[in-house]
Amino acid sequence: MSFHNLKKALIHSKDSLRHLISRLRYDFETSEEKLNIKELKQAVIHRADGKLGDAICFMPFIRELKRFAPDCRIIILSNKSTAEIYQSADFIDEVILFPKKPKNNETDAFADRLKGTDLYIHLFDTLKGRHLRLISRMHPKWVATLDRSLKCDNLKIHQYTACIDDSGNSDEKYSDCLHMTDLLFKILENGGISPELINRGYCRLFADRIPGRGEKYAFLKSPAAPDKINDVTEEKTVIFNPFGASSSRRFSERIITEIIDMLLKLTSAHIVLWTGPGDREYGEKIIGNIFAGNSRVSTTGVLSSASEIIIAMASCDAMIGVDTGSAHAAACFDIPELTFYSSNMVNYSRWYARAPGAVNVILDTGHFGNADENAVSQAVKSFVQKIKL
Repeated sequence: MSFHNLKKALIHSKDSLRHLISRLRYDFETSEEKLNIKELKQAVIHRADGKLGDAICFMPFIRELKRFAPDCRIIILSNKSTAEIYQSADFIDEVILFPKKPKNNETDAFADRLKGTDLYIHLFDTLKGRHLRLISRMHPKWVATLDRSLKCDNLKIHQYTACIDDSGNSDEKYSDCLHMTDLLFKILENGGISPELINRGYCRLFADRIPGRGEKYAFLKSPAAPDKINDVTEEKTVIFNPFGASSSRRFSERIITEIIDMLLKLTSAHIVLWTGPGDREYGEKIIGNIFAGNSRVSTTGVLSSASEIIIAMASCDAMIGVDTGSAHAAACFDIPELTFYSSNMVNYSRWYARAPGAVNVILDTGHFGNADENAVSQAVKSFVQKIKL
């Protein structure tokens, strides 16, 4: 066994032991009473570990939960980066900023504040000790997680999906793995709601703030193209997002350059290289070194909030990317999109974008830097020809 694999095995063993100890300390038997969604008085949904795409996927379920249980107080435990999304919804009663790693006294204080909760939802495959401490002290009547080892999980929606370990891998068939939105809707179905009554469509987030044509360039074009920022034009825009949330979901500079060059040749659109704060300097370097002087290529300006990110994405005419956050943002507004996913089929089955304009391509690798350039190029070419930009 290599040193890397040995280290990985030791860490896994340590985590498994911690999980066992936490279960022995905090796990408990919950109610055998059947869930009735319409009679719920308070539901808490833990999303403090979520990202942009996760928040977008959870919103339709939360909307439908409120529709079928209008008297239920819905509370979201969120992180700072996604709180604005939940706060924008009139069907959510309270958003609580929850620390990533709360101390025991903080966990206890939150639990005391949330006592009286009927339904607690935390869709994660292996809950940490701090999560179990929170649930144990709250003592809700119904609990939904993806952790198969818990006695307190009495809704057991994990039966509808494959089990994923801490590395994101699974030995089970991805064909048995429901999409995350369907997993959530199973809670409604198990609570007495007929499947055909559930509206499964995306929420059109911040729709009232989406700028009209021409105004969108204030969001999408950086100072690298200052003459374009306030230009009212009919020019179409393609967002290209080559940087995923993890280090493995990032295209190489060679592939990034090839895709931009292809889009310039195959379309008359303006190409916006989507860059977050950590990638902006790198993205501007690529544009400056290879596409200097080309007014049809730019990077994103500074976007400081979830709403600005979603509004900017909703302002484009097409999107190509590697991140589920941008994929789901495009899906909210039926924007034609091409998204590349890794070879982890269980993760894909849970999180892919579901929309009429979504084209999803699974690469034969878990590391996008090693992606087959021909496969990527062919997918981009087919997508562009299909949407006729």
